[in-house]
This record gives sequence, C-alpha cells and structure tokens, in this order.
Amino acid sequence: MKVRLVMPCLEYWESYKNSYNEIDHNGCVKGMDWDGHSEPSIYFQDAQDMRDGNNLGDLVPATNFWIMAGDEYVGRMSIRHELNDWLRNYGGHVGYEIKTSARRNGYATKAMKLAVDYCKAELSLAELLVTCADDNIPSIKIIENNGGVLNETKPDQSNRLSRYYILKLSRS
Repeated sequence: MKVRLVMPCLEYWESYKNSYNEIDHNGCVKGMDWDGHSEPSIYFQDAQDMRDGNNLGDLVPATNFWIMAGDEYVGRMSIRHELNDWLRNYGGHVGYEIKTSARRNGYATKAMKLAVDYCKAELSLAELLVTCADDNIPSIKIIENNGGVLNETKPDQSNRLSRYYILKLSRS
C-alpha cells in the first residue's frame, strides 16, 4: 500500500479520530495532538501555524504530518524546521509514531524516507539529527535503513540511554 505524508485535514479526520485511543498522548505537541474534544478546525489551524511559524511561543517551526496508508491514518510525523538547544540535546529534527494496530508493516520506514525527502526538497537542510531510546530496536532499524549513522549514545533528559543519529542529506 502506498504510504504518504499529509497535513492534518478534514478528508481523513474520521480515520484519525478513530485511531485516537491508539496514539500516545504523553508530551502533547501543538499541531500534532488533538485534545479529544475541540473542533477539528482548531487542530488544523495549530498544525498550519506550526508549519508557518505563527503563534509558536517557545516552540520551533515544524511540519506535523499524518502518515497515511491509502485512506487510513496509520501514524504521525513531526519534522522540526530548525533545532533549539533542547531539540539539539534531546529531540532532534524528526519525531514519529505509528498507531498500535499498524505497527510492523513498514510504514515508519517508508514515512522516514518521505521525511528525509521533504527535508531536502522543502527545508534545504544539509543534515538531520534523529534520536531514539537505546533499547528501541524498531526505531534503530528505521533510522539506520534511511541512512542514519550513530553519532553518540548518552543519557537523555530523563536519564534514559538514547542514541543520536546524523543523516547527511545529499543534494541530487
């Protein structure tokens, strides 16, 4: 099935809403997480504001995509356009999640490839920092399968051992 990244939108709202209980809502991200009760238009506007760099407060601009397999919402991906000190030390450029029932189908690997392409074409980034927990074998494979090279392993903000990968983005 074809995997693609789309901005949150009404066309796929029901699929997203039906997946709500399969999404981790800890560490709610503006424009990436719906609060479960507000109007979709507010959520869509937050996503657009994040992409456009409006009303960010202490946040950096980010494009928050839904990962779609056909017309089914299977996950989400946040691509930060730049890094602040916190992201440089803990979060990196890319964060993603696949809903529980859609895991182990290759969606995240395909979505990461699309994210790398987006970062090259739309953001003109030369490299990406991507992080994951040291014991998160699926994410390690996803990052490495998309060209990630381990840069360092160190404790994160909660003292959990994490891996920090660099993906060099060549211009083609």
